[in-house]
Amino acid sequence: MEKYNKPPLSCDKQIELLTSRGLVVSDCEKAEQFLSQVNYYRLSAYCLPFEIKRHQFHPGVIFEKIQKLYEFDRRLRFLIDEALEVIEISVRTAVSYYLANKYGAFAHEESKIFFNKKKHFEWLIKIHEEIKRSKETFVEHYKNKYKGFPQIPIWMAVEVMSFGALSQLYHNLLRPDQIAISKSLGYHSSVLSSWLHTFTYTRNICAHHSRIWNRQLSIAMEVPKKGDWSTVNAKRIGSVLFAINNLMSKLPIEKEIRVDWQDEINDLLDHSIDIPKFYEVMGLLDGWRESFLWK
Repeated sequence: MEKYNKPPLSCDKQIELLTSRGLVVSDCEKAEQFLSQVNYYRLSAYCLPFEIKRHQFHPGVIFEKIQKLYEFDRRLRFLIDEALEVIEISVRTAVSYYLANKYGAFAHEESKIFFNKKKHFEWLIKIHEEIKRSKETFVEHYKNKYKGFPQIPIWMAVEVMSFGALSQLYHNLLRPDQIAISKSLGYHSSVLSSWLHTFTYTRNICAHHSRIWNRQLSIAMEVPKKGDWSTVNAKRIGSVLFAINNLMSKLPIEKEIRVDWQDEINDLLDHSIDIPKFYEVMGLLDGWRESFLWK
């Protein structure tokens, strides 16, 4: 195992390195400005589709083309994150409403409604810690007025817990309750549980501003075994886009929000980058626009 000894490079030296590998940089000043904002190492991942082999660009590739791919990926992350925020809030509401009306205000505190009691105990400790750290006004009000803190009603707790914690809550519910909640949303319980897990993972990718366009998902979602779903590659981000689009059509989300998001994502996807298999690496195969999942 060798010792790392590569020296740091200034922005102008980074450009020299890129041009030595065959990249065409027509405006060095603009390229330097971009590299002063975007780490060279981050940008290098977006260079790969334009290379014949590592560190050798295809003839005629220009810097602006790589920048365009980077901006595409950035906007894609933004739109995915925007949609997942809407979905998360809607699912929080559905879960808390169901549990509160069936089991009472402190349903999430009751180990009897969870399949794995040990996991519930560990989960609850983390939730209580999140509640104690919260600076939300409603949490401070409850703490100062009522006994039992950090135990708070489920409709408050869901507003404090993370998307991951919400996903874990649903995944550990007893089967009849999972089925009842998922049925109200029009999905099989195992599919909804899987989607929430993958959504959490995807949300974290977006939060860390990591490349998502051609990423192979480490946590692939389960997809329904019928209709157009049979052609979906669950290991690619296209599966998440299909799931978001499908779920937003079933949740009680304002039509304007759903239509605006569809318009924006369609506009983005209409502006493809001239790269071989651009849509395919996203998991969007021929005819995906006409698919029932997209319409």
